[in-house]
Amino acid sequence: METCSSPIAKHMQVDQEETDMAAWVKRQATKASNRLEYVSLQESIVWKSWAGWEEGMRLAHRQWEIGEAAARMQMTGEQLTLVLRLGKGEKEWYRAWRRHYMGQVGDVKGECMDEGVIGLDA
Repeated sequence: METCSSPIAKHMQVDQEETDMAAWVKRQATKASNRLEYVSLQESIVWKSWAGWEEGMRLAHRQWEIGEAAARMQMTGEQLTLVLRLGKGEKEWYRAWRRHYMGQVGDVKGECMDEGVIGLDA
């Protein structure tokens, strides 16, 4: 006799899945409520202002690092560094981002050949 073929066994399995799901939802709700607290509206506004300032400082620091790296590249010329290889979708997004934000069109014909858009005889 197969345990899942009887209606009673299937009902018990569904009940257990529902019980497990309810327990999981309760644990998630408890975790979320442990991270929440009540504060005044004024304090909430100050927190949001601080969070915006903090994010702005992180962004400013990152932009400073990028500028410093760009200045070093201009002074030292081409230097190679080891990085993780990008996936096909990531390469396309990176190239589009670089063209748009860095103003560097790059080797469009080479890129098209790499992607198979144009052939060697073009």
